[in-house]
Amino acid sequence: MEISDMLNKKLIFLNENFDNTSELFDFVGSKTKELGLSRDNYAANLKKREADFPTALEFNDIGVAIPHADSESLNKEFISLITLNKPLTFRAMENSDKEVKVKIVFVLGLLKANDQLETLQAIVKLLQKESALERLNHASNIKEITSVLNEL
Repeated sequence: MEISDMLNKKLIFLNENFDNTSELFDFVGSKTKELGLSRDNYAANLKKREADFPTALEFNDIGVAIPHADSESLNKEFISLITLNKPLTFRAMENSDKEVKVKIVFVLGLLKANDQLETLQAIVKLLQKESALERLNHASNIKEITSVLNEL
């Protein structure tokens, strides 16, 4: 599964500002519902899953979160990408007691559980490339985002 194939260009939001993760999840839930990709409960399911299973990782001092929810709140698959002007605090995937200041958020809306693992692995592989991570973090338009993803 290619990230660039699953990334919905209508769900790429650059240099956004949110006060907390709840506000971010409500925003994504609203946008995906408007596009008919998710149901009313998607944002709530994102919040619950993030509370139970944190998703933040740190790569070269850039925090990245990869939240996702169970498929029952989805109508169609997607990946959303959001970059943040000011970092949001997420809990670390590998240690839920650790806080990570996140600047890039990949929100996954996947229907099959095995696709989640494959997609997570693809995203982590992408993020381990320091130049790609820097370019995503500093992208000022959607064309720059898709260019980085298409090169991989």
